[in-house]
Amino acid sequence: MGTKENPIKTWSRACRIPPEFVGKYFQVHNGRIFIDVYISEDMVGHALGEFAPTRTFRGHGEIVKRTLEKT
Repeated sequence: MGTKENPIKTWSRACRIPPEFVGKYFQVHNGRIFIDVYISEDMVGHALGEFAPTRTFRGHGEIVKRTLEKT
């Protein structure tokens, strides 16, 4: 359990990362799919969900050709 071939699958995004998890592989659910997360020493004390983003940033509004014609 917790290896790259056999990661620990979890839906618990609020779970805090203890030092015992360092070096383990997790699959954290982001609401749609599972995101692979490798736990390093810097992640201790944070929540698992912080490393599996739930939203896709598509950038700020781009200028559309139709909008340019109106101005």
